[in-house]
Amino acid sequence: MASLQSGSLTIHWSTRGDERGEPVVFAHGNWTTSLSWRPVLDRLPARFRAVVPDLRGRGRSSAEEHDYRIPRLAQDLAVLMDALGLSSAHLVGHSLGTAVVLELALSARARSLTLVAPAWPDGMPRTYHLPERQRLAQENIELFGAAFRGIAPTAPDDAFFQELLTESHRQRPEATMATLDALCEWAPGDRLRALAGVPALVVSGEVDMLSTRKVGARTAELLGARHEILPGVGHSPNLEAPDTFVALLDSFLKAPPGG
Repeated sequence: MASLQSGSLTIHWSTRGDERGEPVVFAHGNWTTSLSWRPVLDRLPARFRAVVPDLRGRGRSSAEEHDYRIPRLAQDLAVLMDALGLSSAHLVGHSLGTAVVLELALSARARSLTLVAPAWPDGMPRTYHLPERQRLAQENIELFGAAFRGIAPTAPDDAFFQELLTESHRQRPEATMATLDALCEWAPGDRLRALAGVPALVVSGEVDMLSTRKVGARTAELLGARHEILPGVGHSPNLEAPDTFVALLDSFLKAPPGG
């Protein structure tokens, strides 16, 4: 992975595909890292220039300033894009990463938006604000593994899945706890209607028990976006149905604006 230092922030990222191709920036979810996009990158047509960072507090990205609010995470991505000479890009986010790319899009950095199992646009319900469960998962990898399986119920239990589980469990404790408040606080709601002119695709898993189809429908309605529901898939289409997801993404990015 390459790295970028900006003040106390260190961002690690990898690239895939044609360096002169259409740029696609991928933002991963909470309790995981950029590694979660590997099944997608392995299938993504080589004509794209994929940029895949670790968000701060995850993987190898860090910052002395423990600010994990959504605007800060979006600003981190903007710093990376600026360093790479990208005034805009196709933005793809999963779960927490959807909030990050939506916030970035509000700063006119998006050529298009692809939102996978989107975060709650009206704020995460307080019923999900369970710091004790997060702490226990941080302390016990077996408990974490059970929760991780719950968000990717149909992903193959192979060597890659175990590698991802181990890497994801190394999330920094301060990021774990701060993200709960960040997701409750982030509630753009109708502000997202300002993005109606940006081509957008929302992808939900039919059996996602966390970011439900209802959340996907609400997000799609705010954006004027197409909403695809993947049968039999949970919270992680990028891990559970990468062939289907990449086919959708490729077709979406090929479509003319407004098509």
